[in-house]
Amino acid sequence: MIFNSKYNPAEIYSPPEHISDEPISNFPLKWYEEFLQRLIDLEIEVITYRDLFDGSDDWNYRSNYKREFINWSKTVCDPNKRYLLIQHDVDNHPFFTKRMVAMEAVYGIRSNIFIFRHRYSSVCDDPPYEIDHEFFQEAQKREFVIGYHQNALPLAGFDVKKAIERYGSDVLHLRQLYDIEFVVPHGGVGVERDGRKIHNLDVPMPPEYEGNLRWVYNRYGAKFTKRWSDGGLRKTRDPKRIEGFDLVGKFLPSLKPGTRNFCLIHPQRWGYNVDPQQNLMLAEQAWYKQVCSKYSIPNPRDQSRLIS
Repeated sequence: MIFNSKYNPAEIYSPPEHISDEPISNFPLKWYEEFLQRLIDLEIEVITYRDLFDGSDDWNYRSNYKREFINWSKTVCDPNKRYLLIQHDVDNHPFFTKRMVAMEAVYGIRSNIFIFRHRYSSVCDDPPYEIDHEFFQEAQKREFVIGYHQNALPLAGFDVKKAIERYGSDVLHLRQLYDIEFVVPHGGVGVERDGRKIHNLDVPMPPEYEGNLRWVYNRYGAKFTKRWSDGGLRKTRDPKRIEGFDLVGKFLPSLKPGTRNFCLIHPQRWGYNVDPQQNLMLAEQAWYKQVCSKYSIPNPRDQSRLIS
């Protein structure tokens, strides 16, 4: 899957000169490359939301696209194949997503990429969120899917009516850059209203997008047999959940023929400056120790300090 001459995918995801210069992450990016290699070895067919809804007239997200799934099961699914959809929620550091997509391109694998129009921060009025739109437009040409990561509620001051307007203007703006067909609400911060906590997923879709924009995750979404997510990684203390973070050794081997499955990857969690101590329970997992040891990269800057 070749990008234009401006982009060398393998170069894009190569390590920085000093790994400590980049934000801290939880998983080594090279482990994600092992994941892609295993997908190919296991002959798992990677699909996109556009593949799911190709030719479908099911816009009923409130039913979690019941008709779409019935049709897929009867007419599309090969009972001998295993299917997987990869979703990236770009909450921060879009360059991390660019690296991951470049890696996927090298292996001929397509993913679904959900971006903000603007990032929200409670401590900064204009937090950085620099996206190489030309790169992601190139990715879209190669059948990656670009969608809207809806974070309208906090950007609208937690006013639901204004959030609906913000939602609509965000989609309109992003559709000038991409073929925005799918939306996923961001988890993010919430606010209490009338005795209950509301979040982005409580913001209804603007009426003008009913029938031309599909809500595919977070409250509503397509049906999958198994799901994996790195969401909540730092806070979770559930031993089973922590053991289940083993994407390559536990999740992939569990996928069965005739099923379609889902994987949510937050690219900002995958990099070169890995801090295993972000979750102390995870740090004690034997598989995680092995992954971090296998893919750790010496920091030349730190080495020079030791030599001196």
